Amino acid sequence: LPVIQSLGVHLGLPLVLIDSTSSSSHTSNLSVNLAPRTSVLGAAVRDLLTSTPDTNIIFYDKFTDILALEDVFRYEKDGLKVQCVSLEDIDSLSPSDEARNLILSRCNRRTGLEFLEQLMLRGLLSRINRVFLPCLDLSPMLVTRYNSLGAQLVFIELETSESFSLASMLLVDGLDVLSTSLAALNMVGQLPRPPPGDCNAPTVWKAGDHIIRKMTDSSFLGESGTVRLDSAGLRSYFPLKISELKFGSVVAGGVWGPDSGYLRAEKVQAEVGEGRAGAVGSLVVASLLSPPYTMEVKSGTGSKARAYEGFAIDLIDRVAAIVGFNYSLLISSGYGIEDDNGTWNGLIGEVMNRKADLAIADLTINSQREKVVDFSMPFLDLGISIIFVSSPSKSINLFSFLTPLSMEVWILMLIGGVSVSLTLYFIARVSPLETAELDNSDGESPFTSLRHCFWFAVSSWVQQGCDFLPRAVSTRTLASFWWFFTLIMISSYTANLAAFLTIERMDSPISSVQDLAKSKIRYGSIDSGSTLSFFRDSEDPFYKRMWRKMKEEESNFVKSNKEGIEKVLLEDGNYAFFMESTSIEYQTERNCRLTKVGDNLDSKSYGIAMKKNSPLRSRVSSAIIKLRQDGILDQLKVKWWKEERGGGVCQQDEQALSGVSRLTLHNLGGIFLILLLGLVVSLLLALVEFLFVNFAVYLSIYLLPYFNNYCLLPQEYSKISGAAEREASAQAPVHRPLC
Repeated sequence: LPVIQSLGVHLGLPLVLIDSTSSSSHTSNLSVNLAPRTSVLGAAVRDLLTSTPDTNIIFYDKFTDILALEDVFRYEKDGLKVQCVSLEDIDSLSPSDEARNLILSRCNRRTGLEFLEQLMLRGLLSRINRVFLPCLDLSPMLVTRYNSLGAQLVFIELETSESFSLASMLLVDGLDVLSTSLAALNMVGQLPRPPPGDCNAPTVWKAGDHIIRKMTDSSFLGESGTVRLDSAGLRSYFPLKISELKFGSVVAGGVWGPDSGYLRAEKVQAEVGEGRAGAVGSLVVASLLSPPYTMEVKSGTGSKARAYEGFAIDLIDRVAAIVGFNYSLLISSGYGIEDDNGTWNGLIGEVMNRKADLAIADLTINSQREKVVDFSMPFLDLGISIIFVSSPSKSINLFSFLTPLSMEVWILMLIGGVSVSLTLYFIARVSPLETAELDNSDGESPFTSLRHCFWFAVSSWVQQGCDFLPRAVSTRTLASFWWFFTLIMISSYTANLAAFLTIERMDSPISSVQDLAKSKIRYGSIDSGSTLSFFRDSEDPFYKRMWRKMKEEESNFVKSNKEGIEKVLLEDGNYAFFMESTSIEYQTERNCRLTKVGDNLDSKSYGIAMKKNSPLRSRVSSAIIKLRQDGILDQLKVKWWKEERGGGVCQQDEQALSGVSRLTLHNLGGIFLILLLGLVVSLLLALVEFLFVNFAVYLSIYLLPYFNNYCLLPQEYSKISGAAEREASAQAPVHRPLC
């Protein structure tokens, strides 16, 4: 291990340990150890032994194992008799009438079972002996074969609901804290790639120190219980569960914590029953109004005796039922932040000033608050994230259907259509084959008329075809290339239009915290609480810059989450709000205009706060573990996030999930304007045609003969339609001779 640590320091690589044998001698500043610190475990054994004057025999495998119980020797002067015996010399002990405490100095599940087997073979599991097993992952359920031997077995276990081996649980927690820290650093651009390996000139990886600092700041509920590392990277805080096996029955002996010490079960129950003003079993629980944790009961719903409801209320009801106390609710304002005078306000202040025994809300566990109050096991895991409008309002573009192609392409397509029409007209005039088959039947080719050429180009452009086609090889060649051109352009336009409309629906000015920092969008948070403390106290240069920008305007900070959400909606794309991810989930389930942007900035948890060294801590934590194990916490979250108070409104339907969006007039309004323009232009052209034809008839019948010596030329007379001639004859039955 020293060689690996030295190599890690030399290359700047972080080292994650899960070995309890090295947890006491931590010398590297680039390593963390998730194994419970053995010196702290020795303090727990010491507290258990001080209550009895019996002789204490410590069994060890290696002499260095005795160091794990060094706290026991410190109390030897107080009458505590301690004797050390190697496991190899266990045969030197014989059954005795003297009561003795048999303690295994360092053990795991395997070595603990082997130790019990040796004691049984040597007759040392008699009724007058107590055996202490600080193995952390050895439970009474695994030693049922020793039930009938009479000895009292004391198990010291981690306060967790899992039954896996300690090494497995520590490995999972180590990977969890490492992956979370790497993801958090990578999200803010603080995780550069390791330098290429070079044995001759190794390069130090600068990100190693950042990773270690991020891991030491972590606090979460893992497989092995509460994982909280100190500044040295050691796991110095971990609550322990003490249970005893007497005559085949498991008895809850109590709980032990580094701050509270050993609390027997009956002592905890007695202190829980101590109420205020003589009210037995009554506690004061502080909370604040914050959906969906604590809310006022709507009129006409709920119990008349209750004024508040929510996730926190349901949770404290179940905790109270398990622990065994009644409570009254105190509504506070603010979560709690320390001012310049060292005074705390909000929920933390209520607990510190003894106005409340417990505080439950969306109250974040952090190092500053843990210095002044105790927290239970976390009941929700979360992180800081960004809430923003899902689709900021944009200027209406009725001609957005033209956007898939650039203006240059549209102009070139128009020029191409005109060029093809003119070329067809020229070829039809030049090529004799275009009219060769028509001379004896239909007359001239339609392509000798310029308007027919334009009509052919337009009808081919919109994929509608035409009632006449070219006949010469030259005109057919030109038409084929024009058709191929229009096929490619129309297909490209159709595909690009669908993609453009989909991207337009999903388009958002920001997709991560980096985008937010680079944009002109203002952002802020609540003016007190853990979110503000995260930016204010962060050592990361990126978050420091964001904090300086937030402080530039006082309006960036709000008094509550509700006010922040209203500001996001009101600003409509010009303001983003930082809040806890669980609260964002609640809001986005009810307001479809809101969305969560990017990943969580950190990893933290909510817990129930109480006064320092409170005997309630272990009991409340055990209740939360039970509720988590039974799935009650998940059920409560589904109830208050997705069902109650309008939850589930914004669940995406199948159309939204497939990525297809409905088109509105904002997208296609221009095409309707073009259609309306076509209707108006066609009506105007029809009126012009009507007037032109009638004027031509009038000119031919009434005026032209006078300018042609009062007679009509034969070819002029033949052009007059039969209907026009009859109409003219009826109005003016004057006979005009033909020339």
